[in-house]
Amino acid sequence: MKLISFKNLAMTGALSVAGFGLVGAGAHAVFTQTTASAQQITAGTMNVTIASATAASGNNTSAITFAPAIENSSFTTGDQLVTITNNSNIPVKEITATPSDPFTAGTANAALAAEVSLCEVSSGEVIYNGLLSAAPAQAINGTLIAGGTDNYTVNIYAGNEPTACGAVTTPGNAAVAGMSTSGDLQPAAEGGVITPTMTVTYSG
Repeated sequence: MKLISFKNLAMTGALSVAGFGLVGAGAHAVFTQTTASAQQITAGTMNVTIASATAASGNNTSAITFAPAIENSSFTTGDQLVTITNNSNIPVKEITATPSDPFTAGTANAALAAEVSLCEVSSGEVIYNGLLSAAPAQAINGTLIAGGTDNYTVNIYAGNEPTACGAVTTPGNAAVAGMSTSGDLQPAAEGGVITPTMTVTYSG
C-alpha cells in the first residue's frame, strides 16, 4: 500500500479548497424583471354644427342663414328653432349665447336696430325677452356629449306679437325715444336694414 505523505495531503486539500472557491464565485445569479404600462393619447377634434328647418342656407355647418324678410311696423319672424349637434369625438361645453344686431351706419338702420325685440328660448326655457339691442350674453353651463344635441329658439319681432315667449308688448320699448307704447316700429326705422345674429361659443 502506498502511503500519502502529509505534504501531498496538504497540497491536495489546498487545491480542493481553491476549486470550491472558484465554483462558488461563478455559480451565483441575479434575477431582473421590468414592467411597463402605456396609453396612446390623441387630441380630439371639435365639430359643432347647427341646422334649422326654416334656414335658407348653411344647414349642418357652423353658420346658418335665414331668408331675408321685409316687414311691417308690427311683425314677427316666427319662432326659429335651431338644433345644435356635437359631431366631435369629445364632449364640448356650451359657454355663452350672444345676440347681436350688426348694421351698416345710417339713421334708418340705427333706428331699426334700436326698436326690434328678441324672444330667446333655450331648451324650452325663456332666457330673454326684450330689446335686441339690450340683450346680454347669456352664460350656459351645459355640456354636449359626443353625438349629443341641444336647441334654442329665436324670434325677432316688433309690436304686440305672439312668440314662444308669449303674446306680449315689447318690454322696455316705451323707454326708447320716439317709440309708441305698443312697441311698433316708428317712421324713423322705415327702410332700415339689420342682420340679427345669435353666436354660441363652445370649448372642448
